[in-house]
Amino acid sequence: MSRPTQKEPRLASPLGGPHVLFDGSLIIEFLQPAPELDASFLFRATYVGGHELIKAGKKHPQAPPLHIHFSQSESFIIESGAIGTTTTYDCIDSVHTPSASHLQSVPRRGLSPPVPSRTVDGVTEIRPWLPHNFWPVAPDHPFWSTEEGQQYEATLPNGRNTDTTALIWGHPRTGGDTATGKLKSDFPPDMDGAYFLALLSFVDAISAQRVAMNLSTAATLFGLQTESDSAAVILAPTAWWLGPLRWMIPWSAQCAMERVRKICGGKDIANVVEDIIEEQVVKRQ
Repeated sequence: MSRPTQKEPRLASPLGGPHVLFDGSLIIEFLQPAPELDASFLFRATYVGGHELIKAGKKHPQAPPLHIHFSQSESFIIESGAIGTTTTYDCIDSVHTPSASHLQSVPRRGLSPPVPSRTVDGVTEIRPWLPHNFWPVAPDHPFWSTEEGQQYEATLPNGRNTDTTALIWGHPRTGGDTATGKLKSDFPPDMDGAYFLALLSFVDAISAQRVAMNLSTAATLFGLQTESDSAAVILAPTAWWLGPLRWMIPWSAQCAMERVRKICGGKDIANVVEDIIEEQVVKRQ
C-alpha cells in the first residue's frame, strides 16, 4: 500500500489551512495527495497536547459516533503522540503510536469484520463497512499506565501531553482529478478536502455555540453525511441480533431527512459545503 511522503504541500487557501478548531485543541491542514496515493483527500491532524479538551478523550467534540463508510477506506499513519480508534461491532479500542498499535482488549475469535491491522510501513487501513471512529488519547487513559505506555511516554518531549499528529487519507478516488484546493467541492461521491473542512468547521461552530443546534442544523449535518456517501451511524453496535439493521435504520433516517431537506428547498449539497466554508472559515480569517 502506498503511503504519503510526509512532505506533501499544503492546498491553496481557503482549504489548506492551518485551521484551528475546537477552542484550539485540534489543528487541521489539507495537503495535496500524490497521484499514486489515489486519494480524494489527505490531511494532517494535530491534537494539541495539554489542552483541556484533550482530557475529554472519546467525548472530545470532534470525535464522531461509530460509523461506516460505504465506498472508501480511511488510512492513517501516526507522526507523533498517540491517537485512539474504536473499531468493529464489538467496539474494540486501540491506541496507535508511530511505532505500534496497542489493542486495549482482546478481540473475540472469529470477529468479522476484524480489527484493522498495521502494515510494516506503519499504515493502518480502515476499510469500507468497518465500524470505526477516532479520538484523542486523554492523559488519564489506561494506556499510559501499561508497561508499553510508560516506556513510550518516557521517549516523548512532553510525556503524555505531547502533541499528537496523524496523516489521514481517503482512497480510492472514484470521481474526478486529485483535489486542487479550489473552493468548489468535487464531491459527491468522494469525501474531499472541502467536505471535511465544511463538516469539521460546522461541528466546531455548533460546539462553540456560534450555530444553534436545531432541526435545520441537524438536516445539514445529515445531508453532509448522506450526499457524500460518507457515513452511516451505527445503532447499538454490540446488539448482534439486529444484524444489518444496526446501520440500515440510521441510514434510512439520514436519507429520509435529506429528501425532506431538498423538498423544502434546500441547496445542492456542494453549495452547502461552499456556504459553510465561506461563513465559518473565510469570514473568520
